[in-house]
Parts: sequence; C-alpha cells; structure tokens
Amino acid sequence: MLRWTLPLLLLALAPLPSGAAAGAPAPDRDPVPAQVREASARALQLAGSPRGAAQLVRLHGLADEVEDLAPLAAVYEQVLARKGTDPGTRDTARLLLLDLERGRGRLDAAAEQARALGFVGDFYVVGGFDNEGKAGCDRDFGPEAAGLSLAQKYSGVGGRELTWRKLPVRPLDGSVDLGAALRPNRGVVAYALTYLEATRATRAALSVGTSGAFRLWVNGERALASDHYNAPRPDQARVSVQLRPGLNRVLLKVCQDAGALGFALRQTPAATGDAPARAVLPDVLPALAKGAPPAPRPMPTVTERLAALVAKAPQDGNLRLDYARVLAFNRAYDEGEHTAAVEAERAAQLLPEDPEAQMLTAALHDDDLNLRRRFLERALAAAGGPGGGLRSVDARVALAEHELRQDHPERALPLLEGAVRDAPDSASARLMLARALEALGEQPRSQALLEESLQRLPRQPSVVRAAARASARMERPAEMVQRLRATLQLRADDRASRRALASKLADMADVAGAAKELQALLAQDPFDNGVRLQLAELLGANGQAAESTRLFAEARALSPDEPEVYEREGHVALTAGRRADALAAFERSLTLRPQNPGLRDVLRTLKGEDEGGSTQYRVDVAPLVREADAFANEDAVLVVDSTFVRVQRSGLSSRQNQLAVKVLNTRGLDAFRTFPITYSPDRQEVRILRARITKPDGTVVDGYSENERNINDTQSSMYYDVRAKVLSFSALAVGDLLELEYRLDDTAQDNLLSDYWGDVDSVQSTYPKVRYQFLVEMPEGRPLYWNQKQVGGLSHQQEQLPGGRTLYRWSAKSVSKVVPEPGMPGWAEVATQLHVSTYKSWEQVGRYYWGLVRDQLTPNEELRRTVDQVLTQAKVDRKDQLAVVRAIYNFVVTNTRYVALEFGIHGYKPYRVDRILSRRFGDCKDKASLIHAMLKVAGVDSRLVLLRMRDLGQLSGEPASLAAFNHAIAYVPQFDLYLDGTAEFHGAKELPSADRVANVLVVEPNGVSRFLTTPEARPEDNLTQLSLEVTLQPDGSAALAGGSKAAGQSAPQYRRAYQSPATRKSTLERAWAQTFPGLTVNEVKLSDPTRLDEDVAVDFQMRVPRYAEAGPGALRFLAFGSPRSYVQTYAPLVERHYDLVMSTPWVNRFSLRYHLPQGYRVAQLPPAYEETTPFGRVRLTQRMENGQLVAEGELALTTARVKAEDYAAFRAFLGRIDQAFARKVTAVSGGTTAASPSP
Repeated sequence: MLRWTLPLLLLALAPLPSGAAAGAPAPDRDPVPAQVREASARALQLAGSPRGAAQLVRLHGLADEVEDLAPLAAVYEQVLARKGTDPGTRDTARLLLLDLERGRGRLDAAAEQARALGFVGDFYVVGGFDNEGKAGCDRDFGPEAAGLSLAQKYSGVGGRELTWRKLPVRPLDGSVDLGAALRPNRGVVAYALTYLEATRATRAALSVGTSGAFRLWVNGERALASDHYNAPRPDQARVSVQLRPGLNRVLLKVCQDAGALGFALRQTPAATGDAPARAVLPDVLPALAKGAPPAPRPMPTVTERLAALVAKAPQDGNLRLDYARVLAFNRAYDEGEHTAAVEAERAAQLLPEDPEAQMLTAALHDDDLNLRRRFLERALAAAGGPGGGLRSVDARVALAEHELRQDHPERALPLLEGAVRDAPDSASARLMLARALEALGEQPRSQALLEESLQRLPRQPSVVRAAARASARMERPAEMVQRLRATLQLRADDRASRRALASKLADMADVAGAAKELQALLAQDPFDNGVRLQLAELLGANGQAAESTRLFAEARALSPDEPEVYEREGHVALTAGRRADALAAFERSLTLRPQNPGLRDVLRTLKGEDEGGSTQYRVDVAPLVREADAFANEDAVLVVDSTFVRVQRSGLSSRQNQLAVKVLNTRGLDAFRTFPITYSPDRQEVRILRARITKPDGTVVDGYSENERNINDTQSSMYYDVRAKVLSFSALAVGDLLELEYRLDDTAQDNLLSDYWGDVDSVQSTYPKVRYQFLVEMPEGRPLYWNQKQVGGLSHQQEQLPGGRTLYRWSAKSVSKVVPEPGMPGWAEVATQLHVSTYKSWEQVGRYYWGLVRDQLTPNEELRRTVDQVLTQAKVDRKDQLAVVRAIYNFVVTNTRYVALEFGIHGYKPYRVDRILSRRFGDCKDKASLIHAMLKVAGVDSRLVLLRMRDLGQLSGEPASLAAFNHAIAYVPQFDLYLDGTAEFHGAKELPSADRVANVLVVEPNGVSRFLTTPEARPEDNLTQLSLEVTLQPDGSAALAGGSKAAGQSAPQYRRAYQSPATRKSTLERAWAQTFPGLTVNEVKLSDPTRLDEDVAVDFQMRVPRYAEAGPGALRFLAFGSPRSYVQTYAPLVERHYDLVMSTPWVNRFSLRYHLPQGYRVAQLPPAYEETTPFGRVRLTQRMENGQLVAEGELALTTARVKAEDYAAFRAFLGRIDQAFARKVTAVSGGTTAASPSP
C-alpha cells in the first residue's frame, strides 16, 4: 500500500498555541486536546482558502494521538459540507476522511470517499523498462505508439520480454502499487493504460501523483508531464482535458529511481454538473480514431496556489509555514531539492518564537542530525525551555527522542521526567520515558510505567500498542492477543499490530483467527502479496489446500515475475507431498532469481545431485603436484589457481574459486596458514566447498577453523559493510598440499551497479603457478570485453553453451612469479592482469556514473549561503574565477574531515552534498562532489573525475570498467586544474603525486566521458630553496641563521609538520638532528600554514655544537652543510628488473654563506661541478666573496620514472652527485693568500 498520509512525526508534536502561555493554568493534563481544538478551529476558519488544506493536514497529524477519531471526522465533514470551501481544501478533506474511515474500520465508507474523489483503479500495466541515469522518461519503449495491442511484446530491463497485463486487484485508496506488480521495481519505467468512457464530449480534470517523473497522454497526445523525482502522493499535478464521446485512451508513464513504485490517478468533471467519465478496460484495445484533441489546460494544485500566495507575501511566516506543511504532505517537488525543508526553514527564520515552525523544520531535517538538533533546541527555547510547562512538553519529547536515537538516554531522562510531571496524560511523554528507562537498563521501571499508562489511558492507541509489545517481551501470549485486539478496535488500519496478532494466533494454533486477521489485511490493501502468501502458507499447512492454491494463483497473477511467490508455493507443495509441483515451482523461482544458493541446494537435494558447486570446471590437482616439485627453492607454489564466475543478466554473479598450494618452507607456511575471504554479508553468501590438507605420506586432513572480522580501518577513518571470513589451517605444515574451494554467491535481489559486471584478476603473483584459469559464463546477449592486448601470454577460448550462454576461458601453464622491487611501478604494470567488463566504451561508464551521482549534487540553501560566506570571507572577486576555485577548494580541504562510510551503494555513490556540508566529513567522492556543487553555485564549470591512483599502476584503455578506479577528484577544464578534496594541507595547485600520471575518467554530464592520464608535475613546480648564514667558531661549532621556502609537493609536508606553534622548535630539531647531532633551535618563524595558495617559508636560528671538524688552527667541513646519500635514497639496488618510479620531479636550490673565525682563510676550494643528464642536472660552485665562503648550487630531478635499462646510468649519476657533495673545505688560521679552486 502506498500510504500517502503525512508521517505523524512531522505534525503530531505540534506545541500548544502561543495563547497557552508557559506556566499558565491549563485545563488539560495533555497538550493534545488543546492542539486538536486549535487546529480544528483554524481549519474551519480557513476552509475557503488553500490554507485550509494546511490546517487539515496539521490536524490529521494528531490522528494517532487522540482516543476518538470522531471529532476529526466531524471537522472534515463540516469542511466538505460548506458551500464556500476552497476546491483544493475540499479534496484534501475528503482524502483525509478516506484515511480516517479506514482507521475506523469502515472500509465501505472509505471506498465511497475514494469514488467521490474519482480515483481510477482499473489498468493494464507493462514494465519495467530501463531508467538508468533517469534517461527513460524521454525514451519510447514501444507502448507510446499510436497502435496498441495487448499481445504486443516489448523488451524490458536486461532484455526480458514484457507484455501488457491487467492488474487483478483494485486499490482501496486509489494508490496503485506497481512495485507489487512489476519486476524489477527499482530504477525502472512503467506504463499504465486505462480508458475513460464519456457519454458525450466533455472536459475532465485529471489529477496525477507518481513515484517520480511522469508523462501523461490522452488519446495519443501528451497532456501533462513532470521531471520531478518525488515520493508518490495524490494530486501532485493536475490538468483539464477534452474527452470525446466514447472511449478515451489514457496512458501514464511512470519513471522511478528509488523507493516506492506507483501512482494515483483520479478524474472528475472539470465543470460542476457534468457527469463523470467511467473507467473501463476493453478486452481488445481500440485503435486511436481521429477526433477532437485533448486541448490540455494546466490546473493549479493546492501546493501551487499556496506558492503563489507566498510569492505575494514572502515575509508572512505563518503563510510560509502553511506552505511547508502542504509541501511535506503532497511532496510535489523533486526530492533532491528538499523544498519542504527549505520552506520550513524559511518559516522558522521568520517565526523564531514559534515552536511549531522550529519543530516542523527539525522533522524535515530528519536525515541531518546536526540540523535536527539545532531546530529542536530552538523549539524548546521558543516554548519556554524545560520549565515551559504544558506548552514545551512536545518539544522536550522530540528532543529526548533525538537523544535516544543518538544513544544518550541519560540526556533524555530529565527532559522526559519533567514532561510527564507537567503533562501526566501525555501518551508521547510517557512512552518516550519508558523507552529511555529501558535504554538505561531499568526494565522493571519501564514496564511498570507502561502498565500504569495503560491503566490511565486505556483508549489511547499508542499506549495500548506499546503495552501489547511489552506483553510480547514478557512472553504473555494471551495478554498480548487481548491488547492487540484492543489496539485494532481503536485503529483498525494498524497493519503492524494486525500482522503481529495474526502471527501470534497462528503460533497458538488458532488458524481461523489468524486467517481472519490476514484476510482483513488483504481487504485493506489488495496489493500486499506478502500477506497473501502468508495466508496461503497458513491454509496450505492446515489442510485447506484448495483455498491455498487459489491464493497462490492470485499472488502469481499480481506478481508473475516475483521469485519468492514460486519458492514459497514450492515449499507448501513439498510439505503436501506434491513433489513434481514443488520441483516446477522451485525451478521457476530459480529462473527468475538464479542468485538463491539456499533454494538451489534444496533443488539439488530433491534431484539427488551430490555436490554444490560447478564441478565440470574443477581442475584435477593430483597430476599437477609433480610439476610443483620443480620449484624446490620457492616458499610456496600455487599448483592450481582457478576461478569460475557465472554472471546473470542482472550483473549479479556466483563465483567459485579453487586454490591448491604446495607449501615448501616456513615462510610459505606463514603465508598460507590463514586465508581471508572478503564478502558483504547483506548481499553475499560464502560457502566452503572443500578445505583439506594432503600430507607428504598421502594422509588427508579435513577441517579448518574460521572467524569473522571487519575490515574497517579506523586509523584512516574508513568503514565498510564488507567483512572477512578468515579460515585457519592449524594442521598445515611444510611439505603439505592445501586444497581450498569456496563459493561466493550474490544473494541480493538487485545489482547496486545497474546490470554491470566486471573484475580485475591477477594472473601473476609473488608465487609461481603451475596452472591458472579464469572462466566466465555470460548470459545470451551480454558480451564480455577484456584487455586483449595486455594478456598475450594467456590462452583464450570461447564456447557456446545451451540456452544461448557463452563461456569465456583464459588459461596459462607455468606462470612465473613477480619478485617485488622497491620503487617499482604499480602491480598492473609489472604483473599480467586480466581485466574483464560488460562495458564496451568509456562513454557508457561515464553515462552510468553521471546518472548515479547527479541527484546527489543538488545544492540546498545552506550550501548556497556557505558559498557566499566563503567567497566573502576570502575577499574574492567573483570575476576572478581562479581565485573562486582556490577559495572553495581551500574551504573543503580545511573544513571537512576524511571519513569514508562505504556502505552499500555508497561505496560508489557519494552522499548528498548538503549532508556532506552539514556533517563536515566525507570520503574522496563526497569531497569531490562538494567541490563540484559549490563551484557550480559560484558559476564555475567543473567535472567529477574517477581516478586510479598511481601506486596501482596504469591500465590500458581497454576494457571500459568501473573496477579500474579507487579514487575520485574534481577537475576544472578552463584551468586544466585537478582538485583532490582529500589532500589536506595541499593547495589547489599542489595535486598529490599519487594523483599524477594516473588513469582518470573525466565524467561529462552531457557528452563523451574521457579516459586519459593526468600530467606529471614540472620540476620547477616542486621547488625548494634554502639560504643559510653560517658563523663558524674555532672549536667547530656554528651559529646558523637562514630560511627555507617550499613550493609544490614539499609545501604540504611543511604545513603538516609545523602547523602547531608549540612544537615547531622540537620538530625542526628532529628534522636536522641526523645532520647535526646535538643542535639547539633558538627561533622558528613560519608563514601562515593555513594559506594554502602560498608557498611555505620557514626562518630559523640554531646552534650546532659540531658543524666542522676542529684541529689545531684548522676547520674542515662540508661546503653544502651535510653529506648526501642520493644513491641510498633513490637507487639502493645494484640492478633492477622493473622501472624505478619516484614520487615527483623536483628542484632544490641552496645558498650557504660562511663567516669564518677571525684570522681564518680557506686554503683551497673544491672544483665546481656541473652536469646535465636525461635524469636531471646538478650545479655546485664555491667562491670567496669579501672574505666569506659562498657555496651555491642547484639540483634537479627532471624525471620521476627511470627505465630499467637506464637504471645503471641513473645510479652512476647519483653516485657522482653524492661524491660532489662529499668534498670538504679546509679553513686554516693565519696567512692572507686567497683560495682558488683545485684543478
């Protein structure tokens, strides 16, 4: 059931009107009666205006807080009876009365209200079609053609064949639940077709509410459309159309992204007195005949009319509050724009002393805990604080509920105890206090309070409901049943209570009673197939086979593509001894949902098959063990490394891995004694098929131990919903053969990444392999792409299988190992890797990713205000767009922490930018999205970029795949500027080295996304300069005064190291201690480390006890301050097999001026040294100037990558540099001869 009533949380906590002053004597012991009286009066007073609808919605929010619904029904009926009632307010009153009648158990009366509203309930439907990236609404999938036939076939998601079918049930309240009828029902397009039969030419008003964007055609012509992706509510859009005499085709296209899938369509005469048209479904669809066009005329909704009133009086806070109420009820806006929350917040700003405005705003910010708390605290303050008496009770309860959600019952307790004292008959205060007591571990007090509340308020639905739950916890079944029945007498539409009652009655063997409750649930919502299946199972297990069979048939008719229907029917058939029927049902279920390993095991058992897993592709290990003996000098040998993946049309898969390892020494033993298998428990299942150890004497040991651990990295603030199942093999010893087979099945109903499947598998590892194979079985029509040019050493075959499936096989024999080297390129560049994907082009990847993230990038008012504040505080001229970029980038990297919540789809999809801003934390894609959104608000064009970090190694451009990337940044095309929002302490021009020379996909919103490589930095971009004045003493000590300036990659290191003024001296001492042991830093001055756009300058003074070697009348020292060890730093290996990759090119410049002791002179200067190579350049000079020694130089590393064949020359170059720096100068006392360079 697509319940469209406003969530009670939004309105049930409305405080007393301001007339009930804090501390004033109150006639009530509960704020609700006064709230009902005040809202009722306002609703009747404003019934002639669209504002009356807002007051009705406000009143309806109290429906679960009152004992008797009759007073509310009386108000709605009075509004309906008045001649001057506003049309929109009248329709709202009737909608709410319909809901009230359902709550009173008067389904016939509810149906009468639905008929009066003109809801259409008879439809042919077809779907779902692909709405990836929300692109489906503007694509004709076939049903939009002029000629329609019920026998017509269409291609749906994944190529599934679709046809029109008649919905077998009609909704009670007009809400058509397509989610129950169609599969898939997430991110799809669906069509609904009906015909309106008119007795004569007339105009009709059509009102539409959908779970997303929609298109509406009347007699083949578009009459109404919306691109808003909103929650479904009636009357979100309205239009008047001309109907012809006879049948008029009405076709509705619903485009859904997430959440419920459904719609509500109603039709009424456009003019008073006209006869309404009648909805009919002909058995044969008539052809569209020529006739009068529909001539659509838009009709304003209640929401639109209130918006117009607000536009005329934008400073009227009460009017804007009414507008926010109706927005929250009708949801007639794109969910990404959060319009109801925005308008409520504006109302709260205009009405700072109105608690209700603050509380509504808090409720609409339910997903932002910081904003919610802020407005709840404002509500409490506006209501008089904790001592505000009856008027502040609801604000206290709401704030306490917030504290409980945050696991702070100790904060909630004093708020609630005071609320109960001030309003002893407040059900919400009492129940929240009981909840707080339970959270504090005081279950007896909590239970006693519930029992007391039931005695005090025996007709309050929420109290009786809570008492029934308490009875269930206390295991008092008879009492629970009695209380649940009492709850349903008060609120017949309490579906949760009725479900609980049915389940308990079934447990108590009261089959007739349980069936009666389930039938009542079905009468309220005929679309609830879960209840229908539960009833069918109940009856089937209790001898009522015919009725059970009928119910299963109804379930299949409503949802013929739902695998659960067939699985549950199969179990009932199996219990009844109908084995053939059970097998057929199970097989149909598995056809619809192959990713159901539990059911597959049941079917295999029924068929007498022995083993789970795909044995036809298992490699026979025994013949290969002898080949492993050729690797006696290795730690271990992978005798077999085999993977078989069966991919479904949805992109979900089953993976079976076979691993056989011969352990040859203790290092190999340590490596394989444990084996982790990572998986997502909510979406995957791991099964160990084989785990055995074969000893050298042939003895076989079966068995292993296992434990689970999370893989969160708290140090890096990364949190996942993925866990590791760690297998331990305590019996494993040197010389043993370990065989492990396991299966990893996707068990989720849907693929988080549309229908994509891809993988990167390493053919080589740090151990040799005797046999390697990777097999992928693909469904018909789903080709697989791979990096054909990079896997030349692999044998590849394709095989056509029955059912149109294709088997792709890659295999290799005697695969060599990779011996890691320090500084080698990423693994993808040194080891053979197989990269497979269902994507053919990067354009497809970019289009999918943009569709996934674009709604997350919608700014709200807070984000817009923040952009203005950032640019104002930075004193930026908006015309200087580079300055704008820097200001926004600096704000994001300094005001948002790195925290990665990689749960579900949010491993790929960023959170909403407004949430990222308010929470002040996020991961790489969150920060990139925030930068992008803020730049857009500031008028700067930017792009999101998916990036594969440099240390993983570059991939070729094939295949296109999401598996290639592990990072996200932003890009500003006009400045060719990449921005990494996670790069703390980096300026906008200081892209981290891990992001350079890295594969990226620049995601283009409306074009072809580009796969390219980020540029390397220029050496001059990473310039470090040092100037030093050295005053030498005869004992070899020296006073040093100088400064260092860093740009590029060194600058963030300086900012991070010296950010705290209190530790700057000690940090500098540690940095120089290895060069000059025992030094003392006297003073350190640093440029502002928060100014990320400026180079970092450090000025210092220090004392070094042993700068020079002191001898009799002589000082011997290094002219450039310290020896260098570039060979040890960059080229410690004598030879290399792989290229050497360093972090970045750079330039160091240095100038040292020596003040010699009185009477000392330099005997001889070392020779100047200058050299330029393909790897870099060096220039070192020394000269005497005014009696002072001046040593100046520049060293540049101009490439960050050295090919393996050039490594020896590079190492030799570094050796010459080290030698040049190692030359010492000798200063002697006495004499006046000027020094000259040595030859």
